[in-house]
Amino acid sequence: MGRRRVLLDVDTGVDDALALMLAIRSPELEVLGITTVSGNVPVARSTANTLLALEMLGASTIPVVAGAAAPLARALFTAAEVHGSDGLGDVTHRYPAPLRQATRGAAEFLLQMIHRHPGGLTLIATGPLTNVATAIQRDAGAMRRLQGLTVMGGAIRVSGNVGPTTEFNFAVDPEAAAIVLGAGLPLTLVPLDVTEQVILSRKMVDEAGSAGTLQGFIREMTAVTMAFHRDHEGFDGMFLHDPLAVGVVVDPSLVRGQPMAVAIERRGELTAGMAVADLRRRSQAAPTATVCVEVEAARFLRLFQERVLQ
Repeated sequence: MGRRRVLLDVDTGVDDALALMLAIRSPELEVLGITTVSGNVPVARSTANTLLALEMLGASTIPVVAGAAAPLARALFTAAEVHGSDGLGDVTHRYPAPLRQATRGAAEFLLQMIHRHPGGLTLIATGPLTNVATAIQRDAGAMRRLQGLTVMGGAIRVSGNVGPTTEFNFAVDPEAAAIVLGAGLPLTLVPLDVTEQVILSRKMVDEAGSAGTLQGFIREMTAVTMAFHRDHEGFDGMFLHDPLAVGVVVDPSLVRGQPMAVAIERRGELTAGMAVADLRRRSQAAPTATVCVEVEAARFLRLFQERVLQ
């Protein structure tokens, strides 16, 4: 079986950078391009972070295309308190600026790549879904020719991480999330229910590598995020939200999925961005996504360590 061709749509903060590293270091995947969006940081910064991560990986030939600067219908908010003001733990000033510039037009790039590889592309989206929704608005038929769409987002049976019920990516752009969940795409949802079971500890990172290496870069850039989780979540480490979305594409057996009818709340004063799953036993609602409900966390962590930390 050949390598799976993938595109990634990212808002590169710390866990997106780790997801990029896992994708590029996984022989099962062929990364054909990366699009960037505002989320953890504004799009200009997420684009620069993506280019830096690719240079650290020796993967500077992969196309990078900048996308949406703002959500579809509301003001942007970011996650500097989790990822640092630059999105990568406030360490980017220690590294040379990327040698190349990204192009612009993420939605157009996604559609062009699907037309080039109809039925043969998987899109992994680890940030707000603004670019993906924009592409659907322009050509929903083309987007339905994706082989698969894997989305890190939502909280189904657990609490949110930016509000009682809302996960960050969907909270930043609820309108985009609603469009994507309602578009009839072959969608796999990787929510907080499973991503918060996968924790990268500081000990694992500290044992990985020395300064000047990729692993040294990982240790430096994760420090702010791990300190945030130590202070607010009670453990010295970080959730591997976005890397797990890549892991699900690398090895689908890492998770158990369940078809669900999931819709996105857009108007709630306290719940905008909430992923509302119809969990009634006798529901007749048609599924809109396969939702990951269980994960083999230890096996995924071994995979991540072997491919990214060694």
